[in-house]
Amino acid sequence: MSRPSLPQANRKNRVVSFRLTAAEYTRIAHKSAACNLRVGDLARMLVLSRSESVNINVISQCDPAVIVQLNHIGHNLNQLVKNAHIFGQVSPEVNRICQTIKSVIDKSIDTEDS
Repeated sequence: MSRPSLPQANRKNRVVSFRLTAAEYTRIAHKSAACNLRVGDLARMLVLSRSESVNINVISQCDPAVIVQLNHIGHNLNQLVKNAHIFGQVSPEVNRICQTIKSVIDKSIDTEDS
């Protein structure tokens, strides 16, 4: 006779996965072995036993518009360097583009600080 199926509400049908460093995994593996549990079962118990409030540290990211702008500038700079290799002389535009790159980065840094 087979085991009776669980009610729909009690079925575990969602998967949550995350990565650990070797040291983190070793730590949780030792704890799970001491408790005679599988690593996944211990992880589930630890996650579900914690309080509902979570503190999250947010790292600010650059504005996507700044990334696009730097990408365009980088293409222009790449073309100028290619021409410098072909013709053997550096275009005066290189200094202007380097200054533009510096100003975009400085603006981005100033925006993140405020």
